Formats: sequence, structure tokens, C-alpha cells
Amino acid sequence: MGQGNYLVLLLLGTIIVVIDGQLLYQNGKRYLADAGHGSNESGTSMARLIAVLFHLLALGILALISTVDIGGTGAQAIVTRLGVALLIVAIFHAIALGVLTKMRQSQQAEEIPQVSRHGGRERQALYDPVVAPVSQDQGPTPEVSQGIEAGGPYSTSQ
Repeated sequence: MGQGNYLVLLLLGTIIVVIDGQLLYQNGKRYLADAGHGSNESGTSMARLIAVLFHLLALGILALISTVDIGGTGAQAIVTRLGVALLIVAIFHAIALGVLTKMRQSQQAEEIPQVSRHGGRERQALYDPVVAPVSQDQGPTPEVSQGIEAGGPYSTSQ
């Protein structure tokens, strides 16, 4: 591969990596900020770290691909190497999206309020009636069975 083709491959590959990395950074920042009421600054920092890691990995692979002899001459060699670089950038992009998703889920899990001992549904089950009484119900009158004491129904005296 000639010097001109080598430079064209590096230039095109670098442009693709930088554009994809910036898209990942901008959208990742927004994605993490939408996770809830967490700090926007924290989401921006994490998105920036992921984008930097993406740039370093993708540019490193691009540099390695540019030195490997894949075959072909002229434009065919550039297209082949660029295709391999695009596939690897797509894999790195998918990994970065997976990391952003895990971070978002982690942020959302931290923001769920902890339910106290008698909070939420537990409190409702303990204190609220299961069935609301119906007015003008003509059903049978409930009867109370004899208490444990032999003296009568549920006495409060001891």
C-alpha cells in the first residue's frame, strides 16, 4: 500500500472515529441525564470517560489495521481496511452503549426510595380495608365466636 493510500485510510478512519465518539459523548450525556434526578455533572463526567476510552480503543485499532497487509492494491486495499475498521468501531460502539445502559440502570436503582417497614403496599395491606363495605347490604349479620376464656366473648378484663 502506497504512502498516499496509507494517509487516506488514516484520515478517513480518524474522521469516522471522532464523529462516532462525539455522537456517543453528546447522546450518552443526555441519556444519563434522563435517568432521573441524579447529578447532571456526574452523567457528563461518565459520558466523557466512556467517549475517551472509545476514542483511544478505536484509534489504536485503526493504527494497527493500517499496518497489517490485508491484501489488494490501491482503492481496494483502502476499502477493505476501512471496512474492517468500521466493523471494529461498531463493536466498540455497541460495548460503549452497553456500559451507558448499565450506568443508567444503576443510577435509576439508586434513586428508588427505600420502603420503610410499614411503607407503600405493606402499609396499605395492614391498615386499609381489603373490601370496602357496601351500603344497604342485606347480608347475614356477622357473629362473634366464644373467646378463649370460658366466660364469654372476648373480654377485656383479666
